[in-house]
Amino acid sequence: MKERKPIDIKRESAGSFTIGTEQDGAIVEMFNFDGKLICIKERAIYEFMFADKIDPERTNINLHPNAQKLIINQGTESELVSRIFITAKRLLKKEYLKPEIDIVKALNLVLEALQEMAVLEKEVDEYLELEEKENAEYEENKVKNTDFKIPSISDVETRCKTIYQKADHIEQIILGLIKVFYPNDKNKNFEIFAEFLKDKYGDEDRFYLFVEEVRPFLLLIRSLRNCLDHRLPDVIVHNYELLPSADINTPSIELDYRGSKLNRNSLFETLTVTKKNLIMIFEQMVAYLSDKNVRANSPNRVNLIPEDIRTNKFAKYSFWSPFGKGGFYHQK
Repeated sequence: MKERKPIDIKRESAGSFTIGTEQDGAIVEMFNFDGKLICIKERAIYEFMFADKIDPERTNINLHPNAQKLIINQGTESELVSRIFITAKRLLKKEYLKPEIDIVKALNLVLEALQEMAVLEKEVDEYLELEEKENAEYEENKVKNTDFKIPSISDVETRCKTIYQKADHIEQIILGLIKVFYPNDKNKNFEIFAEFLKDKYGDEDRFYLFVEEVRPFLLLIRSLRNCLDHRLPDVIVHNYELLPSADINTPSIELDYRGSKLNRNSLFETLTVTKKNLIMIFEQMVAYLSDKNVRANSPNRVNLIPEDIRTNKFAKYSFWSPFGKGGFYHQK
């Protein structure tokens, strides 16, 4: 019998642990992923690791028996987490998809996208709150007839640059995810990918039509990022402006760059649409990629879950099997 060292006794002893804080809410689900335990709570997601994962040779007896790391301070109550991560976790499973698809790589990309989306969401929401505050103060001063002051967000261009860097990174993660499903095809941008889908599935295919529809928006994201990063004159970000009529123009943005055009538009509206569209595109891209890559001869298909039977009100897609009346939606 192999002699047990003190470190073996410590590592193999029973114990209890708490993941996160009470403010995170209850644990909804835990699952093993790539050698790590992922804990999904109502208002947070954590990665949990045992000491043997960090120190498999058992060289450091002082290493804590377990460790945890916050992935994101949002959980199942969050629309973002539900539409991006919960949806992907339901669909990206070996039992549904072709065996050659690297599920671990795909889910790692989804987690990376989720973290980037959370930062982008925070940056956009902070800007929207700031503009609303400036507008409210201006209107209040007008009513009070106090000293005239033009509202201003002095770092508006810097904020745009940060947001569109994140947006473009999310776009590149989507292209990375596409490569997981179609590794032998050189889909380095969405124009090439749209042509690939058209050749493979036909010009009436829903996936092709979806990519073709969102492609101009994704090109706009890339163009905005390039122009803002390199300070090109093809993009103009306007701060508040006083008009001859004495009215105020709120911040706006315009672009005309290599076939990508955005007429001068409210920055508030542009950022709101950017956030909304990126979540929608990522969510539906995962659904389409999964549906097109089910196992051979499988009856399962990705379907929209009727609202009245959703276990998570924000997670809209799952695999569906034609069993019984109305079929069965796999929502785990």
